[in-house]
Amino acid sequence: MNPSTPPSVCTICGLPVVLASLHETLDDLLARIARGEGAWLLTLNTEMLARSARDPNYRNLMLQADIITADGMPLVWASRFKRTGQIIAGRTTGVDLVDAYLRLPQVPPYAIIGGLDPMATLALYEPAAREACRYLFDGKVDLGEAQLEQFASALKEQEVRTVFIALGVPKQDRLALQLRARLPYLVLMGIGGTFEILGPNGGRAPGWMRSAGLEWLYRLAREPGRLWKRYLLSYPAGIGMLLKDCLKVRP
Repeated sequence: MNPSTPPSVCTICGLPVVLASLHETLDDLLARIARGEGAWLLTLNTEMLARSARDPNYRNLMLQADIITADGMPLVWASRFKRTGQIIAGRTTGVDLVDAYLRLPQVPPYAIIGGLDPMATLALYEPAAREACRYLFDGKVDLGEAQLEQFASALKEQEVRTVFIALGVPKQDRLALQLRARLPYLVLMGIGGTFEILGPNGGRAPGWMRSAGLEWLYRLAREPGRLWKRYLLSYPAGIGMLLKDCLKVRP
């Protein structure tokens, strides 16, 4: 097995965020799958930055990811503002990665752990994409040793290559780390509420809002009761961290 060349990165708030585009990142993951080489991919957003400032243990956990992508436009803008020449090509979100993966002409075998009715989402894709789902667990995840061994055994038996972990932060990250230790050839992605957004009752913000970094506002308007704390408290704290980080290196 030939290990991958380390990706080019831009350091954002001390975290190495890859410069690659969405499609380049997907191509990298598919190449790893073909080689039998795994990776834990973490999609970084401003809420996670804010959490990392409050919780050093979570920050140390994030630093163990193999690939960190920019989930939000503020991180892309920060890479430009730093003027280091290391410019992030664009957003690479869990939603976009999963959608692109499920639309591949040949979908590598995958598993889903967590998520709200992911089968309703898979029903919107071609039959081949649904059939490539070899394992689905939508029960309670406790991260206990017995359950971890159950997951590892099932994923190995079903010859899964990719695992979408839809549990939210930080549980999905802890599970990814545990599974990587047991099955290092897996591609692991923490994807939060991706299946709800892609599902029949979900919906993405218009393209111009995503490009303008306003998808959070679209989602807040749709689900204010659930998301107000995240976007009105954690989001500004993460933006503040980005500004401080940029001003620290700007001439």
